[in-house]
Amino acid sequence: MPNIAIFDLDYTLTKRGTWGRFVVKAVKFRPWLWLPLLVSAGWTQWRYKRGHLPRIRVKQAMMRWSLVGMPRRDVMVMADVFAEREVQKGLRPGALTAIKRHKDAGDVLIIVSAAVDVIVEPIADRLEFDHWLATDMKWDNNRLSGDFASKNCYGPEKVTRLNRLFDDHPELKHSDTIITFYSDSYSDIELLTYSDLGVAVNPDRKLKAIAVERGWDIQDWGK
Repeated sequence: MPNIAIFDLDYTLTKRGTWGRFVVKAVKFRPWLWLPLLVSAGWTQWRYKRGHLPRIRVKQAMMRWSLVGMPRRDVMVMADVFAEREVQKGLRPGALTAIKRHKDAGDVLIIVSAAVDVIVEPIADRLEFDHWLATDMKWDNNRLSGDFASKNCYGPEKVTRLNRLFDDHPELKHSDTIITFYSDSYSDIELLTYSDLGVAVNPDRKLKAIAVERGWDIQDWGK
């Protein structure tokens, strides 16, 4: 049976984060929104860092001044253009090597990311991943809501969402299936621990220290 290779997206497959840059592109030609977006996002980020707000509120604050109310078709077109550029120019060189290696081995490939679904899906499709999990946007009458349709796919929620995927697709995981997970961030410690093989890719300082302590593989996928 095939094994499973799971990849985080931001700073693991990609060289940079996706959400902030996607939001910037959404307001690029609407300068009257730049200041309220900056103030709202900055204030919410400050409160999140001090433990006063959940992380998803940072996404909501940025979305409020950039995307809320936009027609679904417009958001999807913008996300598709963003994904195409990201796949062409924004991926780490080592990511492409790892993806090819797992494909050649016949493994099941999955992206599990806190990024929003409209970004993750077209990237996953272009890279020919088998499944993807992300933070799902919510739509009201085909216009983007100010809320989300799922919990933020971050930290322990990634394990919850992955187990739900395995419950829905029992053919994916068997008793001898080896799960490999690639991530750059300590925030993924739960999924790294859950996996049979945790790989720290260009890791942040905290993850690097844990990887050394636990004997996890540390890889440099380039910039």
